Amino acid sequence: MEAVASSISVDSDCQGKRVRVWGPGSLSNLGPGFDALGLCIQHLGDRVEAWRIETPGVRLVETNGPPGSTIPSDPATNTAAVAAAAVLRQAGASYGLALRLHKGLPSGSGLGGSAASAVAGAWAANLLLDQPLPKEALVEAVLEGEAVASGSRHGDNVLPALFGGLVLVSASDPTCYRRIPLPAPPAIALILPRVEILTRSARDMLPRRVSLRDAVHNASALAFLIDAFRAGDWETVGRWMMADRLVEPVRAALVPCYEAVRQAALAIGAFGCALTGSGPAMFALARDATHAQQVLAAMCEACQESGVAVKGYVTAVDLEGVRQL
Repeated sequence: MEAVASSISVDSDCQGKRVRVWGPGSLSNLGPGFDALGLCIQHLGDRVEAWRIETPGVRLVETNGPPGSTIPSDPATNTAAVAAAAVLRQAGASYGLALRLHKGLPSGSGLGGSAASAVAGAWAANLLLDQPLPKEALVEAVLEGEAVASGSRHGDNVLPALFGGLVLVSASDPTCYRRIPLPAPPAIALILPRVEILTRSARDMLPRRVSLRDAVHNASALAFLIDAFRAGDWETVGRWMMADRLVEPVRAALVPCYEAVRQAALAIGAFGCALTGSGPAMFALARDATHAQQVLAAMCEACQESGVAVKGYVTAVDLEGVRQL
């Protein structure tokens, strides 16, 4: 059953120009980069349609998404609406916006669903300004939208979705970030096991104290991982994205097929395989799209043999980020 909510009827003579925007999904953590590293991906994401209205504020005309989706219909708790409203405030706009939101990403998947909505809402609002702002000026707005869903200002999904590509972000100050250049990005095999994981619960289960040895290991692993990304050394990327000792070993227990999927991907030549975000989605890096199809088939088979239903996708790095359709 689709989650659909209608909150207003908008008079046609107030609508004027309409914009349609794509907010892409993203992979986060990428092994040792907990709350610090994210990668924008193609094909999976959310769509927003927006137009001006005379009444100030943001109104959600319609929301819909995958079966079983729970999408907030209150603009005060919807990430797209909150981010759009933040852009209007930033610009000092005297008018309001009406939004239609189509969720292509399920919540709690590990694929940056709330971030995709936030950047789509912010960019749609921006395009309707008399003088649109550059993406760099929207960082605060998209972080505000993401915070509604996650409870805090995490940048590891929302900034890759905004800018595209690979982004390194400070966990303590997400307005501090760096875009990491990627030469010839690899193909990506991506699975979404039918396992329910609540992001906040997955965060609560993480250890509050870790050993100095493991902390030092993760720091060096993240440094090697970023260096390998910049060099396009995908074998080394694969090695270090599987080197996390702090977060992924804990969260892997929430995904019954985790180890079987990882071994299946590696057995068929994937560079590496890991959870994205808090899961349950898992991804593997492959040589090209043909190889990614083979890796995906092996991952899906391993998941099903573990008794877990699964959806699978072949995707790639999205270097553009949020954009008008």
